[in-house]
Amino acid sequence: MKQKLLVGIACLIIGFVAGWLGNGWRMSTDSTTEKLSAVQANADHFADVSRKVNEAATEHVRNTDELNKQIAELKKELAHAKKNHPVPADCRPDADRLRVLKDAVTAANTAAGQ
Repeated sequence: MKQKLLVGIACLIIGFVAGWLGNGWRMSTDSTTEKLSAVQANADHFADVSRKVNEAATEHVRNTDELNKQIAELKKELAHAKKNHPVPADCRPDADRLRVLKDAVTAANTAAGQ
């Protein structure tokens, strides 16, 4: 009888320990899955933000190239106006020269982000 009681108690202890370990492994797996989901969400957010930054940088470079072309064209026009139509000291600039200057100021303000 004592031997059966000891075997029964040993089986209960072994069953309890096995259940405890199995439940611990299951909980560990659930925790790992939650951590993996959080890491994946952070990675997705980082990818989205990186894509937006890349698009903004590409647009900025494109705008800079366009503005550089406009500025070069305006410099040519201004040099042409200065060469062909010099302004006397007591006179106001002509309409072409004012237009070119206004366009240059607008392009500079656009490049400066104003």
